[in-house]
Amino acid sequence: MMQGSHDREGRLAQGHAALLADDIVTARACFAQLQDVQGDDPDALHGLACVALAIGRADVAIGLAGRALRIAPRGQYHVVLARALLVQGHHDAARAAMNIACLSHPDDVGIMLCAADTMEITGDTLAAARAYARVVSLAGPHDGDSRALHARFLWRRGRRTAACAQMRQAVRLAPGRAEYLHELVEMLLALGARKEAETLLRAHLEHDPHDGVALSQLGALLFAGGHMRDAVDRLQRAMDHAPSVEACNNLGLARMALGDMAGADAALRQAMHMQPSDARIALNHATGLFEGGQPVAARLAYDAILATIPPVDEDTQARARFNMGVALLACGEMEQGWTLWESRLAFLPPHPSASHLPRWNGRVSAGGGKVLVHLAQGLGDAIHFLRYVPLAAQRTPIVLAVPQALRRLVHTLGCATANGVDYPIEIIAPDEYVNMGITSQCDLFSLPHVLGGAQIPAFKPYLGEKPWRTHKRTKGPLRIGLCHAGNPAYRFDARRSVPVAALAPLTQVTGVEFISVQPRVAEGAQAGFVRHSLAPDADLLDTARLIATLDLVISVDTLAAHLAGAMGCPVWLLNRFGGDWRWYPAFDLDGPEGVPPGYPPVPDGCPRSRWYPSLWQFRQGGLQPPGQAWGAVMTAVSSALQAWIAGRETVRS
Repeated sequence: MMQGSHDREGRLAQGHAALLADDIVTARACFAQLQDVQGDDPDALHGLACVALAIGRADVAIGLAGRALRIAPRGQYHVVLARALLVQGHHDAARAAMNIACLSHPDDVGIMLCAADTMEITGDTLAAARAYARVVSLAGPHDGDSRALHARFLWRRGRRTAACAQMRQAVRLAPGRAEYLHELVEMLLALGARKEAETLLRAHLEHDPHDGVALSQLGALLFAGGHMRDAVDRLQRAMDHAPSVEACNNLGLARMALGDMAGADAALRQAMHMQPSDARIALNHATGLFEGGQPVAARLAYDAILATIPPVDEDTQARARFNMGVALLACGEMEQGWTLWESRLAFLPPHPSASHLPRWNGRVSAGGGKVLVHLAQGLGDAIHFLRYVPLAAQRTPIVLAVPQALRRLVHTLGCATANGVDYPIEIIAPDEYVNMGITSQCDLFSLPHVLGGAQIPAFKPYLGEKPWRTHKRTKGPLRIGLCHAGNPAYRFDARRSVPVAALAPLTQVTGVEFISVQPRVAEGAQAGFVRHSLAPDADLLDTARLIATLDLVISVDTLAAHLAGAMGCPVWLLNRFGGDWRWYPAFDLDGPEGVPPGYPPVPDGCPRSRWYPSLWQFRQGGLQPPGQAWGAVMTAVSSALQAWIAGRETVRS
C-alpha cells in the first residue's frame, strides 16, 4: 500500500512537470494512467483538466474540474475551473471559483497569483491589487519574483512610479534574474530617467559583460544620446552575444550616423533578413540608399514598402511617402515630389497654437483674411524656403511667425507686389497672432505645394539689407568666409562636416584671410587659421552683414551656404556624395552664362545651383568613409583659390 501511494505521487509529479515543460503527450499519459487505476481519482481528473485547458479545450476542462470538485473541493481544482471559465467568457463564474480557491487556501502564493490574474482580466482591478499585495506579503521581504510580478501589474495599471519602485526591489532581491533589470531599464526609459537607466546598465555589465540584452539597451541609449562610436561598440557586442533585430537595426543607424554607409547597409540588410516583415527596418535601409547617392534604388525600396499587402502601419506609410517625395525631388520631379513631401504633416507634431486654423489652399484671398505662415524645421531649411513667402504674399496678406534668431533678418524680405498693389509681410514671434485677422495657416515648407511649385521660381536675392555686390578690392587679401561644420546633432553630420585636419590644404593658400561665419563654435572644432569676428550672441542679420563684406563664402551644406546664396553672394559648397536632395544633379545649372563680372572663377566640373545661381558645388566623387572623403575636394578648393589669386596678381601687374 505504501509503495502504491508512492508510485501515485510520483506519477502525479511527473505529469505536472511534463505540463510545465509543454510535453502534453507525457502529461496526458501520466494522468490517464492514474485514472485507469481509480476512475474517480480527483487529482487525475484535475491533471486531465489542466491538459484539456492547455490544448484549447476549455469546455472539457470545465467538466473535468467540476467532477474533481464534486469528489474533493480543493483550492487548486477551483483554480483550473476558474481559468477554463475565463477562457469561455464566463467572468462572473470565474471570479466566484477563484474566490472559493482563495478562501480555502488564503496563504497559497500560487493561488493568489492566479486570483490576481483572473481579477485583472475580468476588470476587478481593486481585487487584483489586493491579491498582488497579498502575494508580496506572503512571499516575504526577500522574494524578488513576487515584487517583479507586482511591478508589472502596477505598470499595466498606469502606476508607473510605484512600478519602478517595486521593480527596483525585485532587481535588488533577485540579482541573478537579468530580465528584471532589463524590464526596469525599459520602465525608466519610458519615464525619461535615462541617467539612472544608463548607470544601472553600466554597473550590471561590469559583472556580466556578455549580457546581450543589456548591451543592446545601453547601445540604444548611447545612440539616442549622440555617442555613436560607443553605441556601435556596445551594439556590435550585443550582436556577438545575443543577436536581436532591434540591436541590428540600431547598429545600422549608428553606423550610418558615423558615415560608415557600407557598414550600415550590411547591418540593415541583416536586420531585414532577420525580420522581413518589419517595414520600419526597410525604411531605414532605403534612407541609407538615398543618403549614399542611390535615389533610384531608394525609390524602388519606398515603392515596395508602400505596396505591401496588408498595408504597413500609418506612421510608416507616411514616412515612406515623405521619403519618396524627397527622392522624387532629387530626381527633379517637383510637382509629385512636393505632393508627397506633405506627408510629413502626418508624423510631425502639429503647430501648438495654429493647428486649430484651417490650412490655406493657396488661393487668392477674397475676404481680406490673413494667412499665418509658421515653421518647424531647421534655420537653413527656413532660409531656403523663405523665397516662397513673397510669392504667397502676392495672393494674400501674410503673417510670418519666426523664432528670435531669424526675426531681424526676415524683416529684410520686404513686401510683395501684385497687380500694382503692395502686400506687406508682417513678421511676428510665434504665438503673437491673436486678434490679427488671421483666418488660415500654412507650414512654410508647404508653400511650394500650395503654390503649385512645379518649377523653381526665378531667382533674385531675397534676404539681406542689400544684395551682395562685387567687391572692387585690388589691395589686401581676399576675405573668405568659412563654415566647415554644421550642427553635430544632425544625423548625417559625420558625412556633411569637414574635419579640421582635412582643411590643411587651405593653410597653403596665401593672399586670403579666412573668417568664420559661425557665431558659436565648440572649443577645438574650428581651425586655428580662421579668424572670428561674430559675437557669440550674433543673430542672422549680424551674420548677413558680415557676409556682405566678404568676397566668397566656402561652406558645407548648412545655414551659412543658404544665407549667402539667398543674398546672391558667391558660395563654394563643400558637398558630400549623395546627401541632401536639393544639391542633386537635377538642379545643376550648367555653364557660366549669367555670372556677373567679379565672381570668382570656378574650375570645370563644379556646377552652379538652380536654387542659388551664385553657388557652385565642389562634390565628393564617390562614397568614402568620412576620414577619406574630403581630400580631393579640399585639394580642388585650394587649387581654385590659388588660381583666383594668381589671376588677381596678373591683373594687378
